[in-house]
Amino acid sequence: MRRYNVAIWVGIFMLLLASCTDGSKYVLALPDDAALVASVNLKTLSQKAGLNDEKEKSVARKLKAVLGSDLSSQELVDKIIQNPSESGIALEDNIYFFVRKQAASAGVLARVSNRSAIADLLEAFHEQQLCGALRESGGCTWTVMGNTLIAYSDIALVAMTPLRQGEAKDLQYQAERLLRQKEGEGFASTPDYQKMMESRGDIVTLASLELLPSEYVTPLTMGVSAELKLKDVKALATLSFENGKAVADIIPVITDGVMNDLLEKQLKACSVLKGHYLDTFSSNTGVWMAMNVDGGQIFSLLNENPTMRRQFKTSMIPLDFAAIFNAVEGDVTIAFPNPLRSRDFIMYADVVNRDFLQTFEALKPLVAMSGGQVKLLNKGQDAYEFRAVDAAMLNLGKGPMALWFGVKDNRFYLTNNDQLVGKKPLGWSLRDTEWGGGVTGKRFFGAVNFAGMTGGLGYLTAESPDGKNIHIEWVMKDKQVNVLQQLVQIVGF
Repeated sequence: MRRYNVAIWVGIFMLLLASCTDGSKYVLALPDDAALVASVNLKTLSQKAGLNDEKEKSVARKLKAVLGSDLSSQELVDKIIQNPSESGIALEDNIYFFVRKQAASAGVLARVSNRSAIADLLEAFHEQQLCGALRESGGCTWTVMGNTLIAYSDIALVAMTPLRQGEAKDLQYQAERLLRQKEGEGFASTPDYQKMMESRGDIVTLASLELLPSEYVTPLTMGVSAELKLKDVKALATLSFENGKAVADIIPVITDGVMNDLLEKQLKACSVLKGHYLDTFSSNTGVWMAMNVDGGQIFSLLNENPTMRRQFKTSMIPLDFAAIFNAVEGDVTIAFPNPLRSRDFIMYADVVNRDFLQTFEALKPLVAMSGGQVKLLNKGQDAYEFRAVDAAMLNLGKGPMALWFGVKDNRFYLTNNDQLVGKKPLGWSLRDTEWGGGVTGKRFFGAVNFAGMTGGLGYLTAESPDGKNIHIEWVMKDKQVNVLQQLVQIVGF
């Protein structure tokens, strides 16, 4: 195990010294069936992390400590420290990460600057029993390190790992084919690659729904048109590390007509947030999310899916689902006051009437047949308490469960802690937070408060101004130092 840790440390050390240019032919080795591709600007990351010469030397010392008394290996480390190009990998170029469709395998792609130097490096690893012997095949050289196949040519190096089944050696022919790809072949010849190259960010990623393993596809697409093409449902994501915050943007890239039609219908069923529940919760609330919905339109949209429509009609629970959905109109929110200490939550929703509560009375005969295993109790006007001896009978986990729900002040509530119902903040509310003023007018807004976790982590927000694009910010307490450098300091690297 110690020997594999050596390889990991070597990889980390290389990352710290890397930099980024682009435009080399090595990108031709990206697979054409990649469902996810990420490009990483390692030089920028190193600079923003504040990894100066002294810190790099510290990494080297740690690496040498792992190597122990192996002098040849320590000499190799010194050699790479003095001149990173001695590794044989062009550390001045982008590093690419990819995952093939249905998560069959994952890989890393880098440009080769010196083929013989890579051979020397891997031979040294082989002598330490970190990898197998080097073999020649199909114009490239390959070996296996743990469950990873490493193959390289004069131009590119790929390291691939099976994610689903099989062994690393089974990927040999795939790696050889990637290394032989020419202009017009592979992911680099697609418009998606061009979109990535035109995007700004320390990390740029493009992924499609083809990433999902087959066993997850059926439940996700059940009832959706068979014409849906998962490969045409994509998203482009960029991540940048700035002073005091990390900023991510997720932009949908959808060319599938079925999915576009579905998204347009979903947009019509939602509106902009009014900010009704910002004053309901304390400013130190752990997790908070909100959106504005038209429950009636949501119900109609769900019924367009044959599977969902059948579920509503054949449900063993005698509830008037149409009445429940039609009553909801306006802001809907869910909050977890302190997720680190408890699982307590409470949900609120604006409702236009309370008549739908009568449908829960129809549950009482069914509950009475449970022999006390399930209870539904009236807790005053428009208020109920639901209890189950074992939530497993409802497919909601094991153990006892208690829920309180009802309507109060024209707001529907659902919670697992009745003390949260109607509770008001004693001091500052969410409206008083740094982000509180940016909630109203958004299609979605969520926030996580890290204050209780560690001193400088601040908070994270996720918002959608139009119901399509998503903007995420992780804001630190220290606004002057790059967020990446702060994270490095926090983890004690």
